[in-house]
Formats: sequence, C-alpha cells, structure tokens
Amino acid sequence: MKPQKKGKAKSEKHHWWPECVSEHWKNADGKVHWLQPNGKLIVAPPKNFGCIGNGHYIKLARNAGETTPWDQNFEPFFDDADGGFPSVISWLKSLKRDDKREAKTLSDRFTPQNTSDKQIAQLVESIVSLAVRSPMQRQTGARTAEALRGIDRLPERERNTLITLNMRDSQQRVVSQIGTRGKFAILYSPKREFVFGDGFFHNIRSPVQPSQLNSYKMLVPITPEICVLYANPWQYITEPRLFTFVVTPEEADVLNNVVQIYSCNSIFYRSEMPKIISGYAEATHKIFTDSGNPVDTLISNIPGVGSSQSIFF
Repeated sequence: MKPQKKGKAKSEKHHWWPECVSEHWKNADGKVHWLQPNGKLIVAPPKNFGCIGNGHYIKLARNAGETTPWDQNFEPFFDDADGGFPSVISWLKSLKRDDKREAKTLSDRFTPQNTSDKQIAQLVESIVSLAVRSPMQRQTGARTAEALRGIDRLPERERNTLITLNMRDSQQRVVSQIGTRGKFAILYSPKREFVFGDGFFHNIRSPVQPSQLNSYKMLVPITPEICVLYANPWQYITEPRLFTFVVTPEEADVLNNVVQIYSCNSIFYRSEMPKIISGYAEATHKIFTDSGNPVDTLISNIPGVGSSQSIFF
C-alpha cells in the first residue's frame, strides 16, 4: 500500500520530563534553571523544558508532509505513569525517614518501610517512564544501528523513525519485566538539592526485547529533595522491599555528579547551581563501565543485597 498524502501531521510537544514532575523543580518565582554544558544558563517556567516535537510519534513515510496508515502517536502509552506521578510523589514525601549518618556502615542507615504491591507497581511505572523516554535512551537504539552500518549518523528522518520504533514498546516491556520485584531505596536530601538531567543512571537499553531477562538498576531524581534508587539483583532477600535513606550534602553532590556524567545537553536545578564537571562539559552521554561507582556501591549496601561498607564516595 502506498503512503497516503494527507498533508503534514499536526505537530505536538511530547514531554520526556513530564510537567507533573518538572513543576516540583520551580523556584519561588515559578522558574526552573537549565544549565548547559558550556555554562550557559536559561531560566523559564517548567513547561518550557524537557519536551521534543513529535518525540513519541512514529512516522514511516519517506518524505516530510506525507503520512501512512501505520503512523502512530504513542504518547498515551505514558498516561498511566504521568497520571500516577502526583500520588507517587505525595506518598514518597510522606514516608518516615531517619538521619542515621552516625551509623558505622551504609547498610545501617537504611530504614525499612511497609508498602503494598499497588504502591510499588505505580512507582515502577513512573520511574521507568522517565528512563525510557529520556534523550539518553532515545540515542541508544540509533547508535547501535549506526555502529552496525559503520556510519557516524543516520539521515535525520530515518534516525527519528528508528528511535520511536525502539521506544514504543519499551515502557510496557520493562514495567512487565520488573513487576513488583527488586529493592527500592528512597533517598532524601534535606540540605542539598538534587539535579535532574537529560540522562541519568540506569541500564535499560534500546530496543528492549519482549523476553529480556535483565538485572535492572536505576537512580532516578524525582524532586530536588527525593531520588529513587532501584535494583533487581540476581540474588537478594525479598523483604523488606523498600527503604528510606537520608543523604549528607557531600553524598548528594556525588549523586548529582552521576547525573552530570549521564547527561549531555541539559542539567536542571531549582536554586542551587551545581559546578559543571568534565564529564558533562564534554556534552556526550556517558555511562559507568564497571561496578566500582557510587551508585553500584550504594546498591550493594541495601539490606538484603550485599556486603556493608562505611562510605560510597
């Protein structure tokens, strides 16, 4: 069947940083700060940030302005995540947390929490959505194809089609593969703000296979005071599934540097401007290549996962 010429599809802004989350990063003036790798700073309302034109729209026609019967807008695939975010954030804010910085080991600083499958399922839906639609994740599938073809960059239209095709089913597949399994730690930073970026620590890779077995792990900034740490190790003690953990200002700085390493063009903050590190200044998405990093160290200290250490930076 030949593509149908129906005129150019209406352009839509699709948010990879949904407004129900980004609004928590606005300052007293209702603005969010966008720090670029070259040091340039842009300040604007949160709705102006974290969006891509037709970022969740599959367009299969060869030529701009044409449509096909197989084109698809899969923005609704994230409705459950975005619809649940307000209740997830309210729940995370309500959890009991104890400042145990004087404890001898990192493991001793985790406080167990009671939680339900429903709460865990919605938390998974929400944090996975931030990972699979982030700019960092958009690039992974395209870069694999470019590497296989031995080229630096695919033609833009073909590249965008490949990105969206790889993204479309990632949310459902990863959420299904995780279910309510794994370990969760809600990290609170009362004295230093967390930052958000166009990339952050996780090992979800595109395309996600339907039957993929993966030991997923993520560090997801949710608000300037809250990050979610998740891991699904190959072996762990099942209960308790969820803990709270209060970080020191120095530890928050370390975790913010991790976000900078994984980010490329965008670091967002509320009022405390971070110092740009070399990993972010190079304006490329980077990842840790071994487990000797602060996030994996913190994961290994979640009670029921691994051995205890005194510090993680």
